[in-house]
Amino acid sequence: RYRPLRAARYPRIQHITCYYNSPYSRVQTASQMAGSGTFMGHALPASFFLGFGVFFLVLTYKRCRDLAISTGGGTGTTSTNHVATFCDRHVPERSITLLRRVGILLLIVTTLGGIYEAMGAYYDPNPNIGIFHQLAHEALYLCFFFVGAVALLESRGLLMADSSRIALSVAFGLQYVLWNEHGLMKTDMSDRRVHLLQAQVNLVAAASFGYSVYNPRSLLAYLAGWAVMVLNALWMLTAGLTVCCVDLMAHTVGAALALETLLVAAVVVAAAACCPYPGGGHGGGEGLHVSAVDDDEKRSYEQVSLTDNA
Repeated sequence: RYRPLRAARYPRIQHITCYYNSPYSRVQTASQMAGSGTFMGHALPASFFLGFGVFFLVLTYKRCRDLAISTGGGTGTTSTNHVATFCDRHVPERSITLLRRVGILLLIVTTLGGIYEAMGAYYDPNPNIGIFHQLAHEALYLCFFFVGAVALLESRGLLMADSSRIALSVAFGLQYVLWNEHGLMKTDMSDRRVHLLQAQVNLVAAASFGYSVYNPRSLLAYLAGWAVMVLNALWMLTAGLTVCCVDLMAHTVGAALALETLLVAAVVVAAAACCPYPGGGHGGGEGLHVSAVDDDEKRSYEQVSLTDNA
C-alpha cells in the first residue's frame, strides 16, 4: 500500500524499476559481450595500435644498431667513402616483403574488428541499436583497412613510395574527427574529457606521420609517429578501464595522459641512449656509413658525403 506514495516521492526509483522490468534491461548484458562500449571493445583496438607501434619502434632500434655495427661499433671507421643516414636507407620503407605483410595483416585484423563491432550491434536486444547505429565504431576500423590496402598496393609498385604513411596520416586525421564527435556526445565530464583527449592524441599522430612524409630526413618525426601510436594504445586502454573498473576523476584525466606520455618518451629516450651512434652521437657524423644494401631493399637510396668537423 506504500508503493504509490514511494513512487510519488521518488520518481527516479520508479523510472529505474520500470527500466529493469522492461526488455531493454538486457542491453547492458549484451554490451558486455561485444561492442566498443566495453573494456574488450577498447582493449582489442588498443592491442592493435600497441602491436604495430612497438614493432616499428623495435625495428627502428634494430636497424640503427645494425648500421652502427657496420661502421665498426659506432667508432666512425668505415671501409668505403659512401655514407647514408638511417632515413636515407629506410625512409620511405624499402622492404617490399615488410610492406606486403603489414598490408595483409592490416586487412585481416581490421576486417575482424569490423565484424566484431557489427555483430555486437546486430545482436543487441535494443531495437534502436543496429549495425548502422554502430557506423562510427565501424568507421574506426575502415580507416585502417584503407591503410592496409594502400600498403599492399605500394608493395606491388602500383603506388608511389611512402603512400602507406600518407594513408596512415589521413587515417589518424579521420580518427580525430570520429573521436572528437564521440566525445562531444558524452554527458559525463570525465568520460567526455577522456574521449576528447583521445581525439587530440590521434591529431598529433596524424601531424607526426604527415610531417615525416613531408620531411623524410627527420628521424625525430619518424620516431614520433610510432611513439604517438603507442601512446594512443595506452590511452585507449585507459578509456577501457574507466568503463569497467577505474573511476577516473575529471581533474585527474589530464594528469593520467601526461604520465603515460612521459612513460613512452622515457622508453624511447632510453632506447636511443643505448643505441650506438657513429661519430660520437652528437651530430659529429651526420651520415651512417653503410657498405651494402639488403637484398630485399629493391629501391635505390641517396648517397651523401660525410662532413669533417675537425
